[in-house]
Amino acid sequence: MAHEVTLIPGSGVGPQVAEVVRACVAATGVAIVWDELDGLDIAAVRTSLDRTHVGLKGKLIQPAPIGKTPYTIAFRKALGIHTIVRHVENIAGLPARATGVDLYVVREASEDIYAGFEHESTRGVFETVKVTTRQACERVATTAFELARAKGRKKVTTVHKSNILKKSDGMFLKVSEDVASRYPEIEHDEVIVDALCMKLVRWPQSYDVLLCGNLFGDIVSDCAAGMAGGLMVAVGENHGDNLVLFENPHGGTIAQIGDDYGNPYPMLRLASGLLRHLGETDAARGLEDAVRASLQGGLLTRDQGGDAQCTEVGAAVERHLGKASIAG
Repeated sequence: MAHEVTLIPGSGVGPQVAEVVRACVAATGVAIVWDELDGLDIAAVRTSLDRTHVGLKGKLIQPAPIGKTPYTIAFRKALGIHTIVRHVENIAGLPARATGVDLYVVREASEDIYAGFEHESTRGVFETVKVTTRQACERVATTAFELARAKGRKKVTTVHKSNILKKSDGMFLKVSEDVASRYPEIEHDEVIVDALCMKLVRWPQSYDVLLCGNLFGDIVSDCAAGMAGGLMVAVGENHGDNLVLFENPHGGTIAQIGDDYGNPYPMLRLASGLLRHLGETDAARGLEDAVRASLQGGLLTRDQGGDAQCTEVGAAVERHLGKASIAG
């Protein structure tokens, strides 16, 4: 039986990348019915995900008028996205500043600075409200510990600034400690966010699962990705109530990159996660192995320092999938 999946190719090189990804997923032998949308009609996306419960999304490049909520944040809010999970790990064939990195960043994504409460209290003085609720703290902490249990991880580290934000981050830390008590097999510790950033640069291998609020999680996930090889190695999952949206933060315009020179690797890795989420474990593993084999073979796109075309990468991944099928 075919799986139905919501597909938003994205802007710029997104459509050419999505076409390559669709072909590679088909090469795994898994039948997917793609409900393709441009993503600009958020209500239509919501309707599709209410039916499919799972989606694959490229980067949407939209102007952000001054004083208006950026499209990406409005999009996440409308879909009820509350947690973003990014797996940061080294991939053979990609240069990195650090080796041995393999960690998850679990980021709350519904409140904090996403509340969007700002005002000018007096001329030249602006105040920004950081919203923290117990419900959201408990939800993201539970997600982090459940992920640690499911992935066989040994430690969850809560990232905070409770030495200054004694009430908001103080509650975030306290709730994470309360949730940790329900998972005695998983070690729990905590770290102040600025100290964490220094440690991530020096010893990123020291961390397993990082539990973060919204703003800190945004910063920490990119810092970790930078150490392990860039956005390519930090693909993400957006979680809402009864939906998972696999989102590619990587993209650009044809004018920037050139025709057929988009990088399909991040979205291919997301597609592997999507297949795993659908229960197609063997196909997910096969696609991930084919992506890694292509990278290890030196097939790098322009943004990775090579000159491989998008379709060239797709053809290589399909060949590796075919070889694996024959070998199997």
